[in-house]
Amino acid sequence: MSDDFNTILKHQEQLAAKRTNFDSWWQEICYRVLPAEAQFTTKSMEGEKRTERLFDGRAVTANEQFGAIMDDLLTPRTQVWHMLAPEDDDLTDSQDTKAFFEELNKRLFTMRYRPQANFAAQKHQGYLGVGALGNSCMFIDEDFGREYSGPRYKQFHMSEVWWADNHQGVIDHMYRRFQWAAHKAVKRFGEALPAKIIQAAKDNPFQEFEFLHCVRPNEERIEGRADYRGMQWASYYGCVDGKAMIERRGFTSWPFAIGRGTVATNESYGRSPAMAAWPAIMTINEEKKTILRAAQKEVDPPLLLQEDGVLEAFNLRPGALNYGGMSNEGQALVAPLKTGANIPLGMEMMQLEQQHIDDSFLVSLWRMVANENVQTATQVLEIAQQRAISLAPVMGRQHAEDLGPLIMRELDLLAKSGQMPEMPEELIERGGRYKIEYRSPLARAMRAQDGIAIMRTFEVMPTAIALDKNAAYVVDVSASLREVAEINGMPAKLLRDKRQVEAIVQQQQQAEAQMAAVSAAPEMSQAALNAAKAEQLRSGAAA
Repeated sequence: MSDDFNTILKHQEQLAAKRTNFDSWWQEICYRVLPAEAQFTTKSMEGEKRTERLFDGRAVTANEQFGAIMDDLLTPRTQVWHMLAPEDDDLTDSQDTKAFFEELNKRLFTMRYRPQANFAAQKHQGYLGVGALGNSCMFIDEDFGREYSGPRYKQFHMSEVWWADNHQGVIDHMYRRFQWAAHKAVKRFGEALPAKIIQAAKDNPFQEFEFLHCVRPNEERIEGRADYRGMQWASYYGCVDGKAMIERRGFTSWPFAIGRGTVATNESYGRSPAMAAWPAIMTINEEKKTILRAAQKEVDPPLLLQEDGVLEAFNLRPGALNYGGMSNEGQALVAPLKTGANIPLGMEMMQLEQQHIDDSFLVSLWRMVANENVQTATQVLEIAQQRAISLAPVMGRQHAEDLGPLIMRELDLLAKSGQMPEMPEELIERGGRYKIEYRSPLARAMRAQDGIAIMRTFEVMPTAIALDKNAAYVVDVSASLREVAEINGMPAKLLRDKRQVEAIVQQQQQAEAQMAAVSAAPEMSQAALNAAKAEQLRSGAAA
């Protein structure tokens, strides 16, 4: 594939032309679900009002709750939501390998949640994009400055990015077309820029120019090269205004984390909860307008007049005196129009659409679970299982396309910055392969069935033991308790490891043996005394 900038620009324009339907729909969705992002078919000024088409805010609130639900279930910032483990199960019990992955995981979370990284805020913004548009794109950039060494996270607006997938449905081509002020461009690219941009940075530093960034597989990769020619991913920056290539570089790992909703057949972009609820969102906005008009007529009704000119000097202020508004017979010549509007019926109809919106954005499910009357541990696990069954289809793609590539990119940057802990020899011999084990609330909920089975087994154990005392040895109680603790999300630092438990059990057994010896000592002493007396008597008799 050619690395000529005109060719790259042509490919981006082809992808943009294919996406016009999505762009139009996303613009309409943003007006009613995510107003601040309504910049697909129109480019507005910063700070411009974008809520003119919004009459009912239920969809906006539901999308915000959807983002909070995703954040809480997938990437809660107060919990360790994933762990790394050896791919080879034979190394699972190795203390050196276990210590390596624990330290590696700790460094990952420390790097990710540094204030300079800006991960939490950008991730939440991405979840809002998935809820409204069905798509999000996070760029994990390299930031190795003097004060900070690690990744920098940035969510790109979907109006700026276009992507394409390969024959396996994996996104491997990314194009971003964006505007930058001249001073930003000079700081980033320096003397590689066209002369007019360099000059503009001096004369008019805030003048904006258009740029294009392309990342795609490096099809001309030269194995062993240390520069961009030897990297797996090729990166190109060009200036659209001058149609000139300004930078050729590369990435050793895919630098994007893509969030997508449901992907239809033969489409590259996801469809969102807002799209699923689109009829309800449009309907509820029209219903709200109708109810507002009806309520206004009820509160400030139109006036019925007998003839023209009656209200020429009519005063509608409270306490005002209006002469000529009543006939000699005492009949009012001015009367309010009663429309008979059924506002309660309109409110009921709005509630039906609100329910549909809440269902699409998972708010109804979350509210149902939160309001459950939970009394036992088994009920907790059963509710978690129900939640996982409902949410797994929505969030499973996030593990595969968003969080998985995110973690792989972070590991690459951790190694690049020299912060990777020393790998044990046994893991090196196995190729250093690892796997990601998700420990988020959703991942734990998906394992709730195992917890339910364990709890119900414990419930029948007393009956089984009463029938057969050997039944007590069937279940490994300690291992079962560890499994339930992990499913429930108990912090690992509060659980003793197996060696500690074995040491405590051994100490307890020794203590019990000593207590038994002390208790038996008086009886043993008396028995020894009686034996001595008996021996003396026998000796005396023999004499």
